[in-house]
Amino acid sequence: MTVPVIAICGIATDEASWQGMPVDRIFVPRGASVEAMAEAILADLPARFALCGHSMGGYVALELAARVPERLTGFAMLSSACTADSDEARAGRQAAIMRARDDFGLLADRLARAMLSRTSRADAGLLADTHAMLLRCGAERFAEQQAAASTRVDRCGLLAGIAGPALVLAGEDDAIVSPDRSRDMAAALPDAVLHMIPVCGHVPQREAPEATHAALMAWRDRLETR
Repeated sequence: MTVPVIAICGIATDEASWQGMPVDRIFVPRGASVEAMAEAILADLPARFALCGHSMGGYVALELAARVPERLTGFAMLSSACTADSDEARAGRQAAIMRARDDFGLLADRLARAMLSRTSRADAGLLADTHAMLLRCGAERFAEQQAAASTRVDRCGLLAGIAGPALVLAGEDDAIVSPDRSRDMAAALPDAVLHMIPVCGHVPQREAPEATHAALMAWRDRLETR
């Protein structure tokens, strides 16, 4: 029986970020904390599922893995991390929240560029699509998600106990979350495949759709043969 793959979006992204990817359901996390986001999603999940989290979606996926490990059949992290924020990172998020409330349009323009690699930025259509997705998010949801991410707990100790096939995927040019975080997670997970995509930034589903799709399909094949 096929187990559904649940995709969870990152900060300021939505269902469009998973366009064309081999996932079955997509959630945009909302809530005052990562724990609250996980609780809201858990209420709408089947008995068994595989999780695929992008960026902040990975934080939520880890929280779900901590709560219901017996229901989890596989685990994938895209452009994400298991660590908690440093004091510097929390200060940066607070500054971003303030900028969003002051002029979200300007922030969205800057963030769209930061999310993409230099090569991806040169694609006017992709840059425009990324900017439009940020604008759809809006200042309120952006601030809520940033605040929730800033208070998350470190879940790196959880990785060694996650059973089932795992995928860790990231762009080598990610300027939002260091690719080294992905390498560390892949080393800690007991059954992980690490897939690093060259010339790719923070949104591999959109910047390198063919490579990302292929990696997700290979992971799904591993889920089916388990």
